[in-house]
Amino acid sequence: MSSLGADAGNLETAVLQIVDSFREVPLLFADVVSFTSLSSMVTPETLVESLNTLITEIDKKCTQYHIEKVKTIGDCYMAINRPLGEDPSAVTEACAKLLQLATYVHQVAPRVRMADTPLIMRAGMALGPVVGGVIGTTKFAYDYWGDTVNEASRMESTGIPGLTQVSQPIFALLQHRFTFESRGLIDVKGKGQMETYLHRPNPPPPINPIQAVSMSLEDDEFSVASSPCAL
Repeated sequence: MSSLGADAGNLETAVLQIVDSFREVPLLFADVVSFTSLSSMVTPETLVESLNTLITEIDKKCTQYHIEKVKTIGDCYMAINRPLGEDPSAVTEACAKLLQLATYVHQVAPRVRMADTPLIMRAGMALGPVVGGVIGTTKFAYDYWGDTVNEASRMESTGIPGLTQVSQPIFALLQHRFTFESRGLIDVKGKGQMETYLHRPNPPPPINPIQAVSMSLEDDEFSVASSPCAL
């Protein structure tokens, strides 16, 4: 559904609203482990250069895989892969391609260094309904909202460095195509206990002592658990 205010020639006074509903789509969140600690060791110029190198490589893979990059905020990367149809096989393929992107994220991150440290990513995926659209009257950007967005961000923020944590619906669709490790039930903020699974890239990325002690991003100001990347 799309609507435009009466004064279509003046977007400063027009009311612009674009809203689209999607019944079942997979979302991915990924961000850099120990980003706050690492960023404090380098200049802002070096920080931006390293992030730009990493994000550009992920952008290229999104283009290759026909996956939609939603946005980046700080070191947070959000992507969505809308299925080509509503049949189960289309949804499965969309999930599989997004998991392949997550695997690439883990593989490419260590090629980028910050404070002489290879970067390590943490990633999370969830599947479900979302609403996409443009809101507000300035600086327009198409974004997505819904509980699935929150769930995907929690899959990332409660995950393990170097791995991709997925929700049970993702696991159910991909368990026969990819290898997962069960984490059992974990406490997820705003969701209670959830059964989750881990996908390990091959080969796994190296993790240094600084990153190993940051198994959660509670101290990370840019983590999607507390950033405007999620609702």
